[in-house]
Amino acid sequence: MLDQLLTMAEGPLQEMLAGMNQNKAGSSASALKETITSTVQKQVASGDLSAIKEMFSGKETSPNAPVINNLQGDVSTGLMDKLGISKEQAMGIAAAALPMIMNFFNKRVNDAPQDNNDILSSVISSLQGGQGRINTGDLLGSLLGGGKGGSDLGGLMDLGKSLFK
Repeated sequence: MLDQLLTMAEGPLQEMLAGMNQNKAGSSASALKETITSTVQKQVASGDLSAIKEMFSGKETSPNAPVINNLQGDVSTGLMDKLGISKEQAMGIAAAALPMIMNFFNKRVNDAPQDNNDILSSVISSLQGGQGRINTGDLLGSLLGGGKGGSDLGGLMDLGKSLFK
């Protein structure tokens, strides 16, 4: 589910990377999405839900927030491995991308018709293999602005790219 959610942010990630003069912004965005997904999933598996709670809190995430600092090292290492870039480049990308991702979803949560706590508990439950109060399709539709059942999962990529036009 996290991978599906992060696919929504792939277009904005590509724009951000292009603005940072990253060659191959598309493949860099894909690597960044995979790295963030992997890092957050490892945290959830270990019982650390801080990144998920921040991502779906509905509150503005500062670039200096503890959750950003906590994720930055692992995301940077993943980017160095996947893209073959320097530590400095990877740290710069992670420092810019992580708050952008958090705030991308915080805005979606605030704009959704469901209560923020219902969304957060549904995301956490889904990531832990359970059922939340909102089913996954309705949750994704809600975050895309379609309300209940407002999105088919096959169209997420196109919708994600159009969110920041």
